[in-house]
Amino acid sequence: GAISHEPVVSTDLYATLLEMAGLGSSPARRCGVDSLSITALLRDPAARLNRQDLYFHYPHYYSTTTPVSAIRSGPWKLLEFLEDNRVELYHLGKDTGEKEDLARRMPEQAAALRRRLHAWRESVGAQMPQPNPAYGVSRR
Repeated sequence: GAISHEPVVSTDLYATLLEMAGLGSSPARRCGVDSLSITALLRDPAARLNRQDLYFHYPHYYSTTTPVSAIRSGPWKLLEFLEDNRVELYHLGKDTGEKEDLARRMPEQAAALRRRLHAWRESVGAQMPQPNPAYGVSRR
């Protein structure tokens, strides 16, 4: 019945299940899975994970979004839309519904997070969307 406010992602279940099975969480890392065990949170909801940022990269089109990358750092979340390089910045501690875009009011914060997002994408070799030269061309 406890609640933890520590951000986690679904891939953290890999390392968590390995650790709970007595195998340690390192096999997930050796296989290249970006996973951090949340076993400590399950035992103590006040525990903290040793993770500075969460990164997300979705270079595809989907019914609800265009290609986008994001960084979550503490209470901050920055989204970078890859089609037009537009960014949105939210303070999730005050705006969990992501209604108030702060990117224009806080350009320094947005720029700092954007630099970290770009560095992460470069470090992992993230695939970027490529223009489709045949898009919109009618076939006869």
